[in-house]
Amino acid sequence: MSPSPPEALIAASLIAPQRVIAPAALVMQDGRITAVGTPATTALPPGTQVRDLGDAVLAPGFIDLHVHGGAGIDLMDDLTAADSAGVAAFTQHLAAHGVTSFLATTVTAPWEATLRAVERLAPVSLGLHLEGPFLSTERRGVHPESGLLPPTLARLTQLWEAAQGRIRLITIAPELAGALDFIAAASARGICVSMGHSAANQAQAQAGIRAGARHVTHIFNAMNPLHHRDPGLLGEALMNPALSAEIIADGIHVDPLLVQMFFRLKGPERAILVSDALSAAGCGDGRYQLGAMAVEVQAGRCMHEGRLAGSVLTLDQAVRNAMILCGSSLPAAVAMATRNPAALLGLTHKGRLEVGADADIVVLSPAGEVQATYIAGMQVH
Repeated sequence: MSPSPPEALIAASLIAPQRVIAPAALVMQDGRITAVGTPATTALPPGTQVRDLGDAVLAPGFIDLHVHGGAGIDLMDDLTAADSAGVAAFTQHLAAHGVTSFLATTVTAPWEATLRAVERLAPVSLGLHLEGPFLSTERRGVHPESGLLPPTLARLTQLWEAAQGRIRLITIAPELAGALDFIAAASARGICVSMGHSAANQAQAQAGIRAGARHVTHIFNAMNPLHHRDPGLLGEALMNPALSAEIIADGIHVDPLLVQMFFRLKGPERAILVSDALSAAGCGDGRYQLGAMAVEVQAGRCMHEGRLAGSVLTLDQAVRNAMILCGSSLPAAVAMATRNPAALLGLTHKGRLEVGADADIVVLSPAGEVQATYIAGMQVH
């Protein structure tokens, strides 16, 4: 097969890993970025197709580490890698909001249903984030208590085999019996372990870190609140520079003041934006599914039996919210949805616009609104 012709995007600026290039030129071919620089210094190969995007900003494609569904699709029920129409509808919804890669995220279900979901979803996008069943009953949120299980090495092996090794992230409560051995074994397999849905005290959180945990799931939510004599997992997450943490910056899950505190304490390298979106994202108010649970959505608030149950947040709105709520610059906000999640997962070819990286690109307005999205160099939105 002959190589595709190179394509160049010309824009007002480009968010590179360590700087902003303005004005900017990016050349891509066969799904990879082949040149990045200014229009004056970037040589265009013969036959290059040039698109002038005016005052747009070129940014890496967004990476959502925590998403349960969208566009009416619930990942636990509807999406399979073999269902090309379902995959296309879901990925098109994400692409419209700048997301080019994601972790298909499970919710606690009966064990056999979890294994089936893992097998179905593992080939989709980057792989899997398992949110449950190894969670605290006290801080389970809406995860059904009947599906919660103690973490064991045998269960880890079952999950790993069902997913054919495509588990990228597991959320676990580190205080559970057997959790530390589970964390160590999962980390040894290359899985990123995140602490969440947990009533852990600080010592238990620190034990989880020593065992290999590196991340915290939707900080502030589904964990003990901060107490001045018992900092717990939350205090450890905010102050330990070795931990990254994700936040649902929708203005509903976390008060804007605490969103500001989170960004200030975690800094530009360890804060990660996620959506935690469910099937209702992009669909408006109504009744939707999150696994086996019915969720009522009104004015953007998702509720199941009086508890918050995911969100309808999109990652582009999370980026804009970081700018609005915290005064973050667009490059800093973009890093929380691109470079930082890529670094957490060890993805060297995603989350950055540089030579050799995947040509996963979102074209933004100066205010952070999505104008176009490219995946592997192909415009998909």
